[in-house]
Amino acid sequence: MKNIALKLWSGMIALVLVMLVMLWLFQIVFLEKFYTGIKISEIKSKGYSILEGLNVDGGKDYESTFESFASETNSNVEFLDSKGETLYSVGSNSGSSQIPMMMNNSRIEALNDITAGKEVTLSLIHPKFHNTFILIGLPLKVQGEFKGGLLISLPLAPVKDTAAILKVQLFYITLILLFTALIFAYFLARSFTRPILEITKVSEAMASGNFSVKIKSKGRDEIGRLASTINYMGEELSKIDQLRKDLIANVSHELRTPLSLIRGYAETIRDVTGNVAEKRNKQLEIIIEESERLSKIVDDILNLSQIQAGYVNLNKTQFNINELLERIIAKFQILSEKTAVTIVLENHVDVLVEGDEIRIEQVMYNLVNNSFNHTGRSGYINIRAIENEKNIRVEVADTGIGISEEDLKHIWERFYKTDKVEGIKSAGNGLGLTIVKTILESHGFKYGVESTKGKGTMVWIEIKKQG
Repeated sequence: MKNIALKLWSGMIALVLVMLVMLWLFQIVFLEKFYTGIKISEIKSKGYSILEGLNVDGGKDYESTFESFASETNSNVEFLDSKGETLYSVGSNSGSSQIPMMMNNSRIEALNDITAGKEVTLSLIHPKFHNTFILIGLPLKVQGEFKGGLLISLPLAPVKDTAAILKVQLFYITLILLFTALIFAYFLARSFTRPILEITKVSEAMASGNFSVKIKSKGRDEIGRLASTINYMGEELSKIDQLRKDLIANVSHELRTPLSLIRGYAETIRDVTGNVAEKRNKQLEIIIEESERLSKIVDDILNLSQIQAGYVNLNKTQFNINELLERIIAKFQILSEKTAVTIVLENHVDVLVEGDEIRIEQVMYNLVNNSFNHTGRSGYINIRAIENEKNIRVEVADTGIGISEEDLKHIWERFYKTDKVEGIKSAGNGLGLTIVKTILESHGFKYGVESTKGKGTMVWIEIKKQG
């Protein structure tokens, strides 16, 4: 991770250095060339504008025009006639400004080109003062015939003075920028690597089995989204780990009793009552019941684990709710006759609903079976289907022992068991309502329970009608 920070810091410093080098090149090394090119272009443009004006108005008040031009451009200007002779000259009379005029060879060459109708641009250096001058010649043509021209000379000494000033200024700017870049690059590299270091630390903790750790980074960039994804992964791994622990705890908790009974009675039959038919048959009946109970517990644990882990996809279809309720009642007819508990479908609602029919049937089976476990002989279990605007509300009400207010808070939890009716041996294992809750929540259906101790219980669910 330190390598990333160093690379980022080095990259920022390298970028600043490249920008500083470019700044020095363009402001110092190439300044004179840029300045000269721009200055020459500007003077040529103004010079041709003056010549065109002279051609139009016949040269009226040309002296003031040339004086203004010479003053603005800090140059010497000679106005030439059609023979190349000077008609008017204006500009500074200092020695340095007259240097181009003293270079007869260059001046004669420029005059010859101008009178030939050619544009001239010469760079001259004074042999004594070593000052650089630019000599510009602009011809005036009327219908292709040479009528005069301008010979302009200007010094470039101010550019060198400016460059010297810029060097000093850029030296301080370079120092300030380098210092600022060093500090800024350090904090920038640190801000980038800090969340990455945190992500690495949390990932290592998760790899060791600690899924409770969280990345605190709240950024909205790619690193922030990565942190959120890892946090989400930790939550999902935590759920899977908890499911694994719960499954182990549930199996060890619920399977121990029936397995002990089966083994105990099997050993008793083998060693003691094997030849006594009455006792043997009674003990074999207990073994069969406990085996069935054991099978039911295993099925419920596996179903609950699969649903909560998301391994079971809901196969949503449209089905008739009345037909489903009638199937449920038919399944409990034998138990109803055995326990003398009457089960009734109070009303018939011939309506199509949407959901996983197999899972909803499992919900109804668990609810009705739970009512049988808590309803004494000669009791009643009433199933009602009530049609609303968007849903079908199904209620399972019994006249059983009811549930206390304290127990109502926990009935949806795994392996939580309320009081049962005395004299009724129940196959309940405390998973039925947990499975009901998980299935209904996976559908997005509402559910609830109402109960009064000693008077009975009513559990309700809402199933979405056909859309």
